[in-house]
Amino acid sequence: MFLPKIGAENITEVNWNFGKVGVGLNLSESDFAGEFTVSAINIAFEQKELNIGFEFNPVKYWILFNYQNNTDEFIEDSKISFINAALYWDLIEKKSIFFGPVMSAHYMFVNSVTGISMNDYIFSGGLRFSYQINKHFKYYNSQIISSEIGYRNITGKNKLYFSVYADVILVLISIGSVKQYSYENNAQ
Repeated sequence: MFLPKIGAENITEVNWNFGKVGVGLNLSESDFAGEFTVSAINIAFEQKELNIGFEFNPVKYWILFNYQNNTDEFIEDSKISFINAALYWDLIEKKSIFFGPVMSAHYMFVNSVTGISMNDYIFSGGLRFSYQINKHFKYYNSQIISSEIGYRNITGKNKLYFSVYADVILVLISIGSVKQYSYENNAQ
């Protein structure tokens, strides 16, 4: 009896992208915060049969805009995180559509004011929906548009969050197209 050859190349898929650009809201009873994020080089390992995956990126830039309801105080904080990982489960079998639970953790933040902060962290758990074009490119996982909704803990503060992300290459192409269109209209 012959057994099928089983190896990591048969059950695991590795894909990557240049990064994501995102905006989001973090809401709690006492405050709400907006966020702008940019990540660089996302790498994902996915078990093909179960559609369970692990993704990480080495650097993510955050700008958090926080508004305190009780004091009418507006705080802006920009920082970079160097440990960024997510665990996900894709419940849909289609290669171009992703829907399922996701948990992510971000740690080791560096801020220009306080330096390295070992006490700051962001933990998120929720649902992700995205439209991907990795079906057309073998290893490049371009999430054209991706959104998440769920629970987030930002250094001990409980929040609900909603975020929307786009592939950084598509954002750059869009910006270039708008600038070219603007240049062509102004030249006439």
